[in-house]
Amino acid sequence: MPKDSEVDPTEIVGGLALGRRVQAGEKLRPPARSDSEHENRLVSGEAWRDFCRTLERAGEHILASDLGQDPRSLAGGFRYLLGLLPFGIQQARELGDPDYPTFARIQDLHCKWGAENADNSYLQTHVRGDRSYRIRGERGSCMEFLIESKEGYMQFGDTRTFSTLCASELEVGPDGSFEVIASAEEHPGNWLPLHPDARQITIRQYFWDWENEQPAHFEIECVGREGLPPEPLEARDLSRLLDDAGHWVEMTEAFWSEWFTELRENNDPQTLAPARRYVGGADDIRYGNDSYELEDDEAIVLEVEPPDARYWHFQLCSQWFHTMDFANRSNSLNGHQLHIDTDGRCRVVIAHRDPGVPNWLDTVGDRIGMIQYRWVWTRTDPVPVLKRVRFGDIRAALPSDTPVVTPEQRREQIRVRQQNARRRFRL
Repeated sequence: MPKDSEVDPTEIVGGLALGRRVQAGEKLRPPARSDSEHENRLVSGEAWRDFCRTLERAGEHILASDLGQDPRSLAGGFRYLLGLLPFGIQQARELGDPDYPTFARIQDLHCKWGAENADNSYLQTHVRGDRSYRIRGERGSCMEFLIESKEGYMQFGDTRTFSTLCASELEVGPDGSFEVIASAEEHPGNWLPLHPDARQITIRQYFWDWENEQPAHFEIECVGREGLPPEPLEARDLSRLLDDAGHWVEMTEAFWSEWFTELRENNDPQTLAPARRYVGGADDIRYGNDSYELEDDEAIVLEVEPPDARYWHFQLCSQWFHTMDFANRSNSLNGHQLHIDTDGRCRVVIAHRDPGVPNWLDTVGDRIGMIQYRWVWTRTDPVPVLKRVRFGDIRAALPSDTPVVTPEQRREQIRVRQQNARRRFRL
């Protein structure tokens, strides 16, 4: 990915062949087929065999990738692929019918992809732009949530976000309940406009104070379909859904791992790439993505002036472009969790083992990975700088009054993270 600050920040998209095809406006969707073709493919078994072949190709792509350099890296790659499978299958089940939508979790502790935010939980359903939908919910106490209507998946070239509603903009009842209408025609009250090309409604919740915040609740129905059962599943329908499921898994694996490969090629070890808006991302979010390589006895000290932002954070991701084990390890920290030094600067230590400082991002022992940061609803765009030091020299690279974090305090920090993960993901 280019680091030239003159690059239009609204025109940045993922790396190498797939990313460039998306940037050129190509739609990377499954091939279009007639109903009769789909029926014949299912009856003959070809639809199922093609589904299985896509999974095999995804595995071969991992084996051939430069990212799978050793047994541990390959284990991470195949665990990544296994995590993609359940959501790929959801394309053919829970998300298969926009006339009978349900919200499904698209990223969680096990299905990780696209450098998802450790402070977010994500829900999604498939819709049609010519339908109307009623979303009911309970506000909860998460910092914020966004309800968005979207064209589809960024990795397919469906990069447009058509409309967004924030929790802070909603009319909410005294009991915390709310209702939103998503439709093409304007509606009084909470209204999410639906573009004719809208194919998804996505929800992202932000968790700032992990110890205390409670998740919101959402449910959705298609207006006019209440009380009516769906039509029985036909062979042509399942063939189409199998195409969608296999295509999603294969393209998702390839798109994001290729992006990380390009990050490595353009890496500057002294600084992080500036935060930018990305094609397919939310308009209010600026993302900074860059790779790191760290030897066993090294650490990286990241320093930045805190942004003037409602929300901001740092996190580490694996070379397969997904978050690490943020429920059980300290590899993400947001502005509520980060310690700010007495000089007003924020300093974060990236290391393979605990340096005993407040702002530690745990690499989980991964010598290669990604540093990511987000400035959201921000008025400033500071660029972090990096300093590589020996592990034994970390304290010398930090202010003398940097607090000491004991093993007992770290354990308590992890306990809070585990508790939040259980609450947030209803485990």
